[in-house]
Order: sequence, then C-alpha cells, then structure tokens
Amino acid sequence: MLFLALMSILLAWGFSNVLEYYQIHLSWWIESPSVLFFYGAVFLIFDRFVWKPLAKMQVIKTPNLNGEWHGNLKSSRDGHTKEIKVTLKIFQTWTDIKILLISDSNVSQSESAAVISGEPEGKYLNYQYVVEPKPNSVKDISIHRGTARLFFEEKNMLEGDYYTGRGSQNFGSLRFAKGSKKQKSQV
Repeated sequence: MLFLALMSILLAWGFSNVLEYYQIHLSWWIESPSVLFFYGAVFLIFDRFVWKPLAKMQVIKTPNLNGEWHGNLKSSRDGHTKEIKVTLKIFQTWTDIKILLISDSNVSQSESAAVISGEPEGKYLNYQYVVEPKPNSVKDISIHRGTARLFFEEKNMLEGDYYTGRGSQNFGSLRFAKGSKKQKSQV
C-alpha cells in the first residue's frame, strides 16, 4: 500500500510538471488530477491485474486462487460414504474474493471470505456461505448457512472441511483440483 501511495504522489507531481512544461492552464472549474485520483487509478490497476504475477512470483503474500476447481465432498448426511461431485468457482482480486460451489442438487455462495496465509496451521481459504437447494434436491433440505475451510499447501489442490448450521446440521470433507473436469477423477 505504501508503494502505491508513493507511486501516486510521483504520478501527480509528474502530471503537474507536464502541464506546466506545455503551459497548459486548466480552467477554474477543472481540478488537476490529485494524488487521491492517481492513488485510486493505481490501486484499481494493481487490484485487478498487477497482483496476479506478483503473487505467482511470491513477491506478495496473497495467493491467486482464481478459477474453476473440480472435486468432491463427503457428507455426514449419508455417513461419509458417497462422494458428491462438486465444482468450486473462485472470483478473486487482490482485495476481494467470492466463492461459488455447485453440485447437482445445491448452489452455495460465499457471504464473507478470507485468505489466511500466515497462521501456524498453514495457508487456507476460510469462508461463510449460504446454500440454496435446486428444485431436484432432497425434500428435507432448505436454505441454510455454513462455514468451510480449505487448505492450499499443495499447488493446485484445495482440501478441507465444512459444517452447516440450522436447517441442515451436517459436516463433511471437501477436496478439489484446479483445472479441467478430466482432473476430477484424480481427486
């Protein structure tokens, strides 16, 4: 963040010098772009694009988990005996992350999420979600909330557990591999 602020100051100063050099005088009703303007522009560019290559080079701590992950979950609902195929879609910028989990019978989306990268137990994605059953789901499942924690120590793998609250009251394990659906069978 300090780097972005310093860059914004330099850009505002440079822009002011360019206007002065070319003897361009802005009208009284037009503000010269301020440091805050440049900070907003630099932040937006960094947030959307620049952080991804920096994360890949491990210059910054925030990992890039963007993309489609395929895998399965096991639930206490059936005694953890069945593997249910699921797709996890992660939409991420440097400062924001949204998660969508899709199965044949349910869709869940995150209400809040955090990437934890400095804890003693390891790096993980923690999120709270709301589940909305599809019309073809089991009749006794209703809209409910839950929490999931997915560890990502191994590259291109997410593995962890979840639990739900009122309305479902079950728990289970989740495992995902990043990439094509062909990888699903290897998870």
